[in-house]
Amino acid sequence: MKVRTVSVLYATAALLIFPAPARSAIEKVVGGGSVHQGETRRITVIGDGIDFATSVASSDARIGVRLLSKKGLGQGRAKGQIVLEVAVPLNVPKDQNFNLTVKIAPNLYYSKGGSETVRLNVQEYPNSSWRPFFHFAPSWGWMNDPNGLVYVNGTYHLYYQAIPFSRDLNGQINWGHAVSTDLVHWSGRRDAMFSPSMDLLPSSDDQNQVWSPFSGSAVTVSGEAARQFPCDCSNLCVASIFTKNTSIISLQDQWLAASCNGGESFKAPESVLPNLTPPKPDFRDPKVFPYKGHWIMVLAVGDKAELYESANLRQWKLLSSIPLYSSLTTLGPFVETPDLFELPISNSGTNQTKWILTYSEGFLPPVACQGLRDSTGMPLTDPKPKKDCESSRKFTSRSFYIVGEFDGKQFKQESQPRPIDFGSDFYAPQTWSGTPGRRILAGWQNNWHYAHQTPTTPWRGQLSIPRDLGLMRDSGTYWLTQTPVQELALLRNSALGRVTRLRDKPLTNRTPEELKNFRSTAFDADLAIDVAGLPKVNSEIKIHLRSGNTGQGMVLAWRRTGADKGELSLTRSASEAGGSTSELKQQESGFIGKWLSVSLPFAASTIERLVSNLRNAQPNESSQITQMPVVTRGTNNSLLKLRILVDRSSVEVFGGDGRVVLSSLFFPNSANKEFKLYATGGNAKIVSLVIYPFSDD
Repeated sequence: MKVRTVSVLYATAALLIFPAPARSAIEKVVGGGSVHQGETRRITVIGDGIDFATSVASSDARIGVRLLSKKGLGQGRAKGQIVLEVAVPLNVPKDQNFNLTVKIAPNLYYSKGGSETVRLNVQEYPNSSWRPFFHFAPSWGWMNDPNGLVYVNGTYHLYYQAIPFSRDLNGQINWGHAVSTDLVHWSGRRDAMFSPSMDLLPSSDDQNQVWSPFSGSAVTVSGEAARQFPCDCSNLCVASIFTKNTSIISLQDQWLAASCNGGESFKAPESVLPNLTPPKPDFRDPKVFPYKGHWIMVLAVGDKAELYESANLRQWKLLSSIPLYSSLTTLGPFVETPDLFELPISNSGTNQTKWILTYSEGFLPPVACQGLRDSTGMPLTDPKPKKDCESSRKFTSRSFYIVGEFDGKQFKQESQPRPIDFGSDFYAPQTWSGTPGRRILAGWQNNWHYAHQTPTTPWRGQLSIPRDLGLMRDSGTYWLTQTPVQELALLRNSALGRVTRLRDKPLTNRTPEELKNFRSTAFDADLAIDVAGLPKVNSEIKIHLRSGNTGQGMVLAWRRTGADKGELSLTRSASEAGGSTSELKQQESGFIGKWLSVSLPFAASTIERLVSNLRNAQPNESSQITQMPVVTRGTNNSLLKLRILVDRSSVEVFGGDGRVVLSSLFFPNSANKEFKLYATGGNAKIVSLVIYPFSDD
């Protein structure tokens, strides 16, 4: 106490003796000078008394800024530092100057407090030939799982796992945010949810509570419920229920944050479903939806999903469990990002519906194996844990669906798990809430095996094309169907003057002359081919997407494997792995190679054996790869119909009336823009081909 009294007296005397100086207190700005359009940048400011900063503001209201951390740089010295986080939207003009004004509280250097100014300049956004034209990707930094998809007053909100200042999965997770009125054109917003930096917390005990907002969902609350706690909104409330991940103490539980401004930002969250003792290691990714006057939550809990019920979004009661895996290890597989929704059966001729459970197969990513440490934080010397960790490569980084019934308490399965997408790059899908008459799904277009290596810059990660979902019944089996959202017609209409059309054209071992001059980096194509003229096993249809002098492009192929079946595949080669220095060229990266929709019957679907216990229906070699109908009835039962979306560095293929989808990334040379189509082992027939080019740069 005496020491503190002397310190206060000394400080008071110092303030009287040394008035606030006229010169700037700023000694050094690290990372400043300029910020790019679309960039989120961390800027460190060093100077006398600067660590007493209380707030920061931008002279341009479009540019977001927050005080991320502050600290003194040495005992007995006035010098300190602050870290500012600056977010510049893409629509701020290049070469524009703006100021950041830092307010400073009274201290030894500022007897009455004061302010300092940091001047910055906006630079042009870095160009990239791989940046998607009609898919959402953050302008800067890292993106993975989509979160909190919700439709509010004519606007689709997309939140997602984001590290805005780093593309290397190295930093604190935020909820990134973008909006769209048509699911095609997206506008980035400031991050909607983030936790305070550890440096701003006053004690080590508080620092043990540093957390990040992991995956979750969002719903709208209106009327009297919106005016009650925890919303406290005058009209409409957007309630986000998400996983609060406290990494230091390895705890995950569910929290709620409310927004009264249409989902642009959220209030401080509160706990709604704690992880009780003993805590569960994987207790996350809540998806909440309304059901007959109350709320239902489906939650990922280790090797199963759990269902909860609430009347007010704050108190939750466990209803039942849905076991999905027969065993659980620290490496996986474990359940992630579950969703549960109802769909009408489109071809039943009645009002009959079924419920669809979707989930992702989680595992410890191979990149994490390199950093395994013991309980003291030291790197492991025993090679066995690393070897066991690397065995997690056998898990697929895929997502699945199960058809069944839901009675408000339990989900009862009626099918085996099937992949939602057979391609390499589709994970953690979620559907939008608040879209009456439609069920729209989107996922993260990447793969945990190599997500940290993809060569795009200054961002990593993108959203799949949003897909309208349906459900059909064929030969006693229920099938989830996926179709690119109808809003893509906006882009098709804009391309009408440049459309390439072919009809009733023989297809030989050479690309048709009408395609020789086609050049595009982003396009939408409808293709129907009669394969009756390819009767031999191993005869093929091959389509090279974005091929050219330096690479064969992504190869989409249909190969006959029997009298009444074939195989649809996407294949990436080393030439599409992103340049000579890309780690994706290494075979062990998992990037190079073929991805299949496996053995595909021509017309009628395979009637599957229903299983009575979900533990017996876990995804494995026999159950996760299901025979899917892709060639439909045409001439001699032989019509192959495909919808192909190419967007600079991604491909999505829809077949079998939407029952089969393959999504994949690739990174072609910017000059490669050709579309090649030919047959081997015989002659086929192009019934119709229509290509809508969106971009050629």
